[in-house]
Amino acid sequence: MSRQKVIDLLAMSRFANLPTVWSNALLGLLIGYGSFPDSGHICPLCLCLIALSLSCLYLGGCFLNDWHDVAFDREHRPERPIPAARWSRQSILLLALSLLGAGIILSALVTPVSALFALGILLCILIYTKWHKLHPASFIFMAGARALIYPLAAFSLLSWEQFTKISPQSWAIFPLLALGLGGYILGISLTARAETSKNPIGEVAKTFPILCLCAPIIFFSGPQILFYPAAVIPLALFVIVLAFIVRRLRSTHDVGAFVSRTLAAIPLVDFLFIFIIAPHFIFWIIPPLLALAALGLQKIAPAT
Repeated sequence: MSRQKVIDLLAMSRFANLPTVWSNALLGLLIGYGSFPDSGHICPLCLCLIALSLSCLYLGGCFLNDWHDVAFDREHRPERPIPAARWSRQSILLLALSLLGAGIILSALVTPVSALFALGILLCILIYTKWHKLHPASFIFMAGARALIYPLAAFSLLSWEQFTKISPQSWAIFPLLALGLGGYILGISLTARAETSKNPIGEVAKTFPILCLCAPIIFFSGPQILFYPAAVIPLALFVIVLAFIVRRLRSTHDVGAFVSRTLAAIPLVDFLFIFIIAPHFIFWIIPPLLALAALGLQKIAPAT
C-alpha cells in the first residue's frame, strides 16, 4: 500500500479526532464512577473495550460518510480519495461496515447496557449520513451520536438489572451535557458557514454562532461556579483557547483551521466537568493532553 493511500485512509477516517472521543468517554466514566459507587471496581479490560468500541464506531461512521457523499464530492471535491479513484467505493463501504459491526460487538462484550447505547450511536450515524446533505436538522443526529457517548460510558459500569433500577435523577446530567456539547458543535458549523457565505452577513448572524460556541459555559460551568469557585480554572482555559481560535479566524479567515482547532478543543469542553468530579487531580491533566494530541494528529491527516 502506497504512502498516499495510507494518508488518504487516515484522512477519510478523521482519526485525528479520536482523542476527543476518548475525552467524552472519560467524562462519562467519571460520572458513572461517582454516581454508582456500588457498581464495583472499574475493569481495565472493560475500559479498553469501551475506548476501542467508540473508536470503531467513530471511524466507521466517518468512512460511511465518505462512501455516501461520493456524488457530492465528485462535483465539489474531486480531489477526495474516492472521486480521485485512489480508493474504491466498495472498499470503503466494507471497511465502514466492518468497523461499525466491530464497535457494536466490542460494546456488547462489556455489558448489554453498553451495546444498547452503541446501537443508539449507530442509529444516529446512519440517519446523519443519509440526511446531512439534505436537511439542516440532521445536525441533531450528529450531536446525538456524540452525546450518547456520555451515558454509554457512564452506564457501562452497571449490569442490566442495575441499569433498570436507576433513579430518574441519575439521568438529569446527560441533557445538560448534550446541550453544552451540542451547542458547541452547532457553533462550529454555524461559524464556518457564516465565514464562507458569499452573501453579506449581519451582526446577529455573526454573533449567534459565537454564543453557541459558549454553550458549555452556560450548561457546564454556569451551575458549577456557584458552588465550586475553583471551576473558574478550566473555564478560564476554555475561554482563552476559544478566544484565540476565534480571533485567528477573524484575522486569517482560514475556516479549515478554525474547524480543526475547535474540534481539537472538545476535551477542554469536557474538562469543565472533569475538573469538578475527578476523584484524583491526576485526571486534570488528561483533557489538555488529549486536546494537544488531537492537534498533533492533525499534522498527519486533517480532522475534517
